Amino acid sequence: MVAVKNRDAERFVKALPAPLFLFLVHGSDAGLVRERALRLVEQRVDDRRDPFQCVEMSGDAVAADPLSLLDEANTVPLFGGRRAILVETGAKSIASAIEHLLSAPPQDCSVVLTAGALKRDAPLRKLIENAKQGAAIECYPDTEQDLHALIDSTLHEAGLAITPEARGLLQSALGEDRRMSRSELAKLLLYKHGAEKIEARDVEDIVAHASNIAADRLVLDAFSGEASAAGEGLDHVVATGGDAAQLLGGALRYALALHRARSTVDREGRLDAGVNILTRGGWGFSHRAMLEHHLKIWPAAKVAGLVELLREAQQRARANAGVAEMEAGRALLRIALQAGRR
Repeated sequence: MVAVKNRDAERFVKALPAPLFLFLVHGSDAGLVRERALRLVEQRVDDRRDPFQCVEMSGDAVAADPLSLLDEANTVPLFGGRRAILVETGAKSIASAIEHLLSAPPQDCSVVLTAGALKRDAPLRKLIENAKQGAAIECYPDTEQDLHALIDSTLHEAGLAITPEARGLLQSALGEDRRMSRSELAKLLLYKHGAEKIEARDVEDIVAHASNIAADRLVLDAFSGEASAAGEGLDHVVATGGDAAQLLGGALRYALALHRARSTVDREGRLDAGVNILTRGGWGFSHRAMLEHHLKIWPAAKVAGLVELLREAQQRARANAGVAEMEAGRALLRIALQAGRR
């Protein structure tokens, strides 16, 4: 009778209570659900790749024949030993099959069910959480601390160091799904095979979503007064697959967010209120100090002027894709020069 919260899941999976044989691994992070389910299986069998020790069943097939799961759970392995059954639940209910299983618990066999996000009153979740020999384990997207630990452990095993800038960019690009995060890290390690350190450019070149974050970071550099953002920085973003028109859109998004944030600071007299607006607007990957700096050097009226400038540049870029890069470079340069003339 166990309901394991996401924050306690790692500790629980590492030390499974012996009396439990039935597990429900559920949550919105499908990659993490699959990863934890396989780790549960690995703890209960000697070799999960051995088809005599580990069997995978379809949830819909189990729903169609509720007794099939009970039969499979009580099957004696050809060479003896422990067994595990992994069931990916589908749209059809398997509650009846689980009730049969709980009425006649198997010997030396663990059953692991996987599911998407389930509400607390979902029948399958309630059934397993209330079972004496069952446990339901939550799996939700990685927190900042989870990602930090995942990056650390992965790079440590590979013997790779990483610069603070590259780490921040990498952490911002990961986290939507554990399986995707591991896949992107594996790509990065392969890309840097034989090297000693990962730089920010490496992350931008190989990790999905990082190029978009790099473009947004370029926008922040321009608002900080970095004229190089309109030159070398823009060239690199475009060369690595970035879109100049989208870059202009990002600059306009930030100008609108900065205008709202600075107006809030002027009204409330609290810098942290403005920082919170920028963070919630999708700019939290930046250092807080940079966001505070922008709120100090950019008056609301000055930002309002930039909003019109960027809207006009975006319209011209949409009308003629051939001038998008020129319009983006010109806009970023004007922003950087205005920031420098404070």
